[in-house]
Amino acid sequence: MAKFHEDQIGNAQKITGYILSILFSINIFMGGILKVFQESSIIERMNSIPNWGDKLLFIGLLELVLLALYWNPKTQKLGFYLLCSFVGGIIVAELAAGTHEGMPTAPLVGIITSIMLYAGTILRKPSMINSIEL
Repeated sequence: MAKFHEDQIGNAQKITGYILSILFSINIFMGGILKVFQESSIIERMNSIPNWGDKLLFIGLLELVLLALYWNPKTQKLGFYLLCSFVGGIIVAELAAGTHEGMPTAPLVGIITSIMLYAGTILRKPSMINSIEL
């Protein structure tokens, strides 16, 4: 039976992994819901990226589907790898957005989100890092 964590890890590692994974998931879930329901500030922000504003519903649904794959024990690896690509896209989108309210943007949200995904998953399932062949 597939699990959300591996048995050989310690409690502190398991708890830290779950906390980071849950924080990451809340972030992605809320972003997906706000995009699906076309929240006005999200629409404004996405319209600042050329040719992306009309894809808001698709991006929101994609976030929710990838999150469902990530939290299903049988599809967790697939969800993890697809979310890795997705958070890379978050960083690119933040860079493509340019400035916001006259301030240059740094892709901090994307970087923090990706760190929570990578660290949370690897802490809970250290064998995931060993399954990547370079």
